[in-house]
Amino acid sequence: MTKKKNTYSFKKKRTYPLKDIKKLIKTKNIFPAGIRVIQDANDLCLTIGQAYEEILKLEPKDFYKSGTEPYNQQVWQDTYKKEIKGVLSTFLCKFLVC
Repeated sequence: MTKKKNTYSFKKKRTYPLKDIKKLIKTKNIFPAGIRVIQDANDLCLTIGQAYEEILKLEPKDFYKSGTEPYNQQVWQDTYKKEIKGVLSTFLCKFLVC
């Protein structure tokens, strides 16, 4: 059995406009949070609602990089880094554009 090699593509420009991400959250036009999102929020002692509030506070200067998923080059993730409760945290904003 051959293992599929995971490859990533990276860029220093956002894939998704931050204002559009915030609009989707504000209008609740998003899928429910998955288990990984819930676990990551809990690791920061945040509820899902509080995690979304932190995303709404993101600014363009918090952008770090954009990259693809390792096994799906069509799914781009924008990565933001921001300090929350004294801890530098990383937010991945992942979308599949159809």
